[in-house]
Amino acid sequence: MKKFKIILIFTLAISMAFTSCKKDETVDPVDQSPIINFIGGGTYISSDATVTVGEDFVIGIIAASNTDSNKDLVSVKYTVTTNNVIALEFDSVFSEKNYNVDYVFRMDNAGEAVFKFEVTDKVGEKSSISLTITAEPGTTPISDPEALYWERLAGAAATGLDSFGLKWENNIKAVNVLIEKNGADKFVQLTPEAWTNIATQEDLAIAVEEGTDMDTYKGISADAAGTYDEVLAVKYNGEYFLMHLTSSEITVDNNGAIIKIYGESKK
Repeated sequence: MKKFKIILIFTLAISMAFTSCKKDETVDPVDQSPIINFIGGGTYISSDATVTVGEDFVIGIIAASNTDSNKDLVSVKYTVTTNNVIALEFDSVFSEKNYNVDYVFRMDNAGEAVFKFEVTDKVGEKSSISLTITAEPGTTPISDPEALYWERLAGAAATGLDSFGLKWENNIKAVNVLIEKNGADKFVQLTPEAWTNIATQEDLAIAVEEGTDMDTYKGISADAAGTYDEVLAVKYNGEYFLMHLTSSEITVDNNGAIIKIYGESKK
């Protein structure tokens, strides 16, 4: 069997030498590069993709010796490049005809990175493949609504506002309640549609950060009960809260006026 292989190679060499004497004829060189491809299907990423910041993802590589040269593979190297700078690289050294490997990656910051994989055989022939991964921040659903209830009895400070970094200690000439910051980093009023349109914590944070900060809110009457569609939001102790004020009640007893504000909150 080995002799037959030698005869074939010798015959090919003679044929090439003979035909090379003819004008206007060239012989294309045989590609000796090793083979490398991405593993596809399932949870594998095998082409340009978008992932979530902080979540693991898998890229699989399948490599093999060139079918003509049959030279052993000696390494598979990967590099991760972001902003034209190599942020991560690793080289696996071995000696095999075939090599399959799964790489688990995670991008902890938003941005774009190029993942390049290169296989080298024992005579230095190389092949490479690459793809681009874009990492985007994940989203967290906003919480279910919880009942909101604020109450102010006569001249006493109102209850129920502390958890939002707010306070209600005064009314403005008995016409409007005065809701003030009390530790909140930011206090904004949003449109009524924001109550239903804001669905994630990330969107709520953006709405608060982009809103116009205020020290006080004066939108609830201290003189008459009513129905409302007022949406407020705060940033307090590193959390964002969305509040929907829907109604108020006013009663008077021996202690004075009792003002109650009802609504819901989410975070």
